[in-house]
Amino acid sequence: METNQKPKTITHSKSGQLQAILYLLQTNLEEFKDEVDRSYELLKIGEKTNLSEKIEATIDDPISSIFKLSLDIDNQLKSIVDRIVKSFLKHNSSILQSAYQLNTTNLQYAIVLKNDNIDNRNKIFDFFDKFDLLDIADKVTVNFQFVPAQLIEKMFVQKSIPLENQ
Repeated sequence: METNQKPKTITHSKSGQLQAILYLLQTNLEEFKDEVDRSYELLKIGEKTNLSEKIEATIDDPISSIFKLSLDIDNQLKSIVDRIVKSFLKHNSSILQSAYQLNTTNLQYAIVLKNDNIDNRNKIFDFFDKFDLLDIADKVTVNFQFVPAQLIEKMFVQKSIPLENQ
């Protein structure tokens, strides 16, 4: 009897999530339509909104706009992967003394293990086993560097990554 209830619960949960997503899309589309309508009416009297200026810039220089869009997407993707890495490090905080994001253009992290041994390193390397299966692994480079605690101050650290459960 329980097995019959679980699929209904899962289906109900997915249905609720789908409804919430569709509602958010509907709301955002309505707001965008309002912005388009405002831009259209203001353009009739010679005024430009941010939206109409962006469209005009795209018309004037489409190649530059495509490159900017591509760069924006790359930066968003990099930000998402950065959050995934930080979540992974927090999840493995029991074996980490500290972790730092390095000041580089790529996603590079310095990791100080509580006990620097092959088992703990393998737990960290598990990230790459899963990450390499994703399509984004070819687009976003992630590097971990194991560093002894006494050398961390010599690294070009951008910021310390807060770890829970320490």
